Amino acid sequence: MRRALPPAGVGAAAGVALLAFLGGAGCSAIAPPPAARPAAFRPTRLDYAAFRAAFPDLPEPNYLPFVLHRVAARDARGDALVFCRWSRAQMPLRVSVEPPVIPESLQDEFQPVAPQVFTDAVQAALAAYEAALDGEVRFERVASPDEATLRVRLVGEVAPAPAADVAVLGTTALADACRAGAFETGTDRVAVRFEATEVRLYVADDFGLLTREQVERVALHELGHALGVRGHSPIPADLMFEVAHDRVPQAALTAEDVNTFRGLYRIPNGTVYGWIEPGASEIGGGAHAGPGPPLLEDAPRRAPRGLVFRPPRSWQVGETPYGVYAIAGTPWDYDASLQLSVQTAPSAESYIARQASVHVGDGWLRERRPTQVGGRAGVRLEVDGRVPGLRERLDVIELGEGRVLVAIADAPEELYDAYAAWFDAVLETVEVDPPARRP
Repeated sequence: MRRALPPAGVGAAAGVALLAFLGGAGCSAIAPPPAARPAAFRPTRLDYAAFRAAFPDLPEPNYLPFVLHRVAARDARGDALVFCRWSRAQMPLRVSVEPPVIPESLQDEFQPVAPQVFTDAVQAALAAYEAALDGEVRFERVASPDEATLRVRLVGEVAPAPAADVAVLGTTALADACRAGAFETGTDRVAVRFEATEVRLYVADDFGLLTREQVERVALHELGHALGVRGHSPIPADLMFEVAHDRVPQAALTAEDVNTFRGLYRIPNGTVYGWIEPGASEIGGGAHAGPGPPLLEDAPRRAPRGLVFRPPRSWQVGETPYGVYAIAGTPWDYDASLQLSVQTAPSAESYIARQASVHVGDGWLRERRPTQVGGRAGVRLEVDGRVPGLRERLDVIELGEGRVLVAIADAPEELYDAYAAWFDAVLETVEVDPPARRP
């Protein structure tokens, strides 16, 4: 795991906000492939849909195609892309956590930090996985590294900085972690054994000691690799994303993280996701089908903040703290998305006056006009260019009692007109419960 350091002139407080998790020697230390090896695998929703047909009960949304291990070609079909993780027979994983030896030069003489603070952070990360994965993963603390299956070393040194603006805060030894044997008779699975033996976590950077929360986040990320996630999530809010932005400073597994780990440990170990020939860069591919006329689910769904709506059929649906989202595809490869949330504002105009710069950003305002949804008045903005290639729509609908419904929709420019009918159809089904009354 790597942390991007601030440029010259930026204070330390700003510097601690950005954590960069990059694959390779710095994080998930997988040895760089030889020059002759094929290009990196790039998943698409099409290969994921073909895989999901064999595993229809996968928890979603997830980023399972990004956790794959690549097994060298032993078959005419090319290299196998497999799920590789600890087996149930290897549970509970015996974990030793070695406290850091912190030199005085790193301590604040007025507020010294005890090494136990950082071992507690690792323990919290271990407990978070056990709680989130419902017993699929279990740990047993042992005192000695000699007894451990997985050794976690807390290092009381300033993290190494391979570049002027990057500090490597954690590494996980994965180069030989997935060992593959022969294909299992009568299955499309490879016999695998997974062993990630060591995680190393630094507790300081150029600005001094990290906080307990930062170390816990680094530990969660690196332990995710040690549990079998070879790559990184493509979803920015996830714990396993390569960069943790300051808007998500807490150490927490997202729904996508949890679903991915649950899926990884439910899919039979060594299952082949797909094949990739030498020189190929992806499985599947091809144009996505157009959306056709709107088709909504028959039954309404409930979401946070009292939202009730009917999502489009076959779209993935997930909750946020303020509402819900629906996507045509997967979170990492989609044609259209719609987010619904309930926000506090006396009117649509006041919300837009406060948040327009966020929703327009570096794009340009294509249209602004009054609108109505379900008999409620509102304002609609259409924005181009904030995200390259996407056209976005913001509907702010007045709910009364100091609240507004905020609907954010987007689609590629060439598909936007077709999906606009889907956005309209969903919005017409939205109901919002009245706010709870205080006694």
